[in-house]
Amino acid sequence: QGGLFQVSNGGELTISAGEITITDTFHTVDTEGDAASDDLDTINGGVNGAILILRSANAGRDVVVKDATGNIQLDGSTDCTLGSTYDRIVLHYYNQWMEISRSNQ
Repeated sequence: QGGLFQVSNGGELTISAGEITITDTFHTVDTEGDAASDDLDTINGGVNGAILILRSANAGRDVVVKDATGNIQLDGSTDCTLGSTYDRIVLHYYNQWMEISRSNQ
């Protein structure tokens, strides 16, 4: 009859040289070396049609998803800072990651 749509959780990823490699639909992302802020330029592991949800792993460390730097294209050509564990960005993959939506609390 009904039910909830649930995404699988791939756990926490740490940015390394501006990149992460995803293994699932949902991930938390942390900065390299627990830096106060880090840029996410490239997301590896995408296949055409994939949906990805990312959130910051730590409210004290900002993950800045960069627009048009690697393989990520964001809405309005603006970066997205995940500065709270409540912030989210949803992306769709078709030869590159394209933003569907974001929520900044």
